Amino acid sequence: MGTRAKMSQLTVVILLYAASALAQSSKPQHAHISLIAAPSNSSASQWIGLRFQLDPGWHIYWTNPGDSGEAPKLTWKLPSGFQAGDLQFPAPHRIADHGMTDYGYEGEAVLLSKLTLSPGATSNKPEIAADVRYLVCREVCIPAKDHVSLKLCDQNAGAAGLLHAAETRLPKSLPHGVHARAVAGVEAFLLSVGPSSRIGQITDFIPSDAQVIDNSAKPQITRSGVTTQVRLKKSEQLDHAVPELRGLLITNDKAYTIVVPVTATKSSQKIPAPKHS
Repeated sequence: MGTRAKMSQLTVVILLYAASALAQSSKPQHAHISLIAAPSNSSASQWIGLRFQLDPGWHIYWTNPGDSGEAPKLTWKLPSGFQAGDLQFPAPHRIADHGMTDYGYEGEAVLLSKLTLSPGATSNKPEIAADVRYLVCREVCIPAKDHVSLKLCDQNAGAAGLLHAAETRLPKSLPHGVHARAVAGVEAFLLSVGPSSRIGQITDFIPSDAQVIDNSAKPQITRSGVTTQVRLKKSEQLDHAVPELRGLLITNDKAYTIVVPVTATKSSQKIPAPKHS
């Protein structure tokens, strides 16, 4: 799809976004949001989950939403002595959206924050709360807001599984001894990672930065010896050299955060598409 066609689609999305914003009611639509917590062995810190339960077909967004969208944002309302860390986003997946590709979550998603209690702080049955703003999309995008709260004395053991599953899907650093490098050609980046046996089978790459990778062009992934090569088509909107490639390597059961310096090839050199053996 050409730049002009994609921009036309994006214009339609923006117009729908604006129209839905004018019609927005204060009642959240297509998403049920709640705070969840589980009994903790530590009196100083614990995970708090911001749980989204989405209507079928609707989705919310990761930190890089892809071709359109915006990640959820929240403002904490905490009792004295409590602090909450930045939202932690589990690895997202690709979502096809009318010719575009988004990165986000469908069905159910739990975003995490580490809640800490300052030494010496006391609070009788503390309640934590947050104001949440988010964008939920299907055929149209609806900006919504909600207020959620939780009394820590009401921690639910059933939430432990949800929190653990979300924590498991948080991106990790590459294991010690695994190396990655990236080369930029005219049309694509070539990311090489190895040894492959240390991280498992790579199934996808999700960029952290917008307008660097063509979101709709799935990575071409091949394995050569102990190294896995990932060919990433450049975005048509990319008009400058990229000093480093940032994103998530997705494997069968984990996601790894990578920040790799990019080496430029000669301006006339193209990176060929990998040949499958």
